[in-house]
Amino acid sequence: MYLYNHRNNLDNLEEEVRKLKGANKEVQDKVVAAEKNVETIKQNVMQWQKEANSIINEAEQLIAEKANDRCFKGFCPNLITRYKHGKKAFEIKEGKISPLLQRRNEFDVVSDPTRLEDMWLKPDKNYGLFTSRDSTFKNILKALNDANVNVGVCGMGGIGKTTLVKEIGRQAKTDKIFDVVIFVEVNKTPDIEMIQQEIARNLGVKFEEETQRASKLCERLKKKEEKILIILDNLWDDFDLKSVGIPDEVDDRGCKLLLTARERPLLEKMGCGPFPIDSLSDDESWRLFKKTAGDHVMDFSISFYIII
Repeated sequence: MYLYNHRNNLDNLEEEVRKLKGANKEVQDKVVAAEKNVETIKQNVMQWQKEANSIINEAEQLIAEKANDRCFKGFCPNLITRYKHGKKAFEIKEGKISPLLQRRNEFDVVSDPTRLEDMWLKPDKNYGLFTSRDSTFKNILKALNDANVNVGVCGMGGIGKTTLVKEIGRQAKTDKIFDVVIFVEVNKTPDIEMIQQEIARNLGVKFEEETQRASKLCERLKKKEEKILIILDNLWDDFDLKSVGIPDEVDDRGCKLLLTARERPLLEKMGCGPFPIDSLSDDESWRLFKKTAGDHVMDFSISFYIII
């Protein structure tokens, strides 16, 4: 059979190789688009492509050899070679290419979303200038390790509360004090839906019903499988945690809170132990100014103009 049908088997193999190449290109186009969108390619897709490329190379090598199936300087057909070629062509087509083409239907989706690190988790190159904050930094980290304590940072506007709590969040994540660290800026007029969406995004929660956002977040935050730190930055007024979906009883929470506000009484009212921070020292302020302004700050004419 393989000898008699060897030419048909090779022709059929060529046709299946064309189909496999087309399917492989479709998958690769999706892979390229997914990679440009910073998505993670599924393992089974990469394995399929690897197998497809290998089989295409194997089949094309066999097809290229079909011209060498004659002997005696091309006057007589080499029956042994034709038999081997016909058999191998049939085996590659039926045993390798056909199963791959059937599996191609599984790859409508070739990737998964990549969990990207939030930009605020990137180290702040200027924080090392603030040596006067070291003791406060360490004390807040220590307080966050206490299961029954939520923490607040207070101080005048622009003093560096946000910079401090971001650095604490980064360190808490690095030291694995918490599995998940979430940073949300609240501001003077809180956007409850935005706050809920940001917390949900970090926790992998999806809202099927908009009216159930708070309830769903509340149930998720009561779970104790993960250690979660929620940083709510820049509170201006008494903030209803339940309206967001954050349980208001310490024993019910599967998360810790780190809040910032200008006024100490607000933090105390919300059940957070306040840590006040003061202005930077003169030396720290000058180092930060030089770091921000660059080398030109030491130019006498520019420095004189700034002072004036």
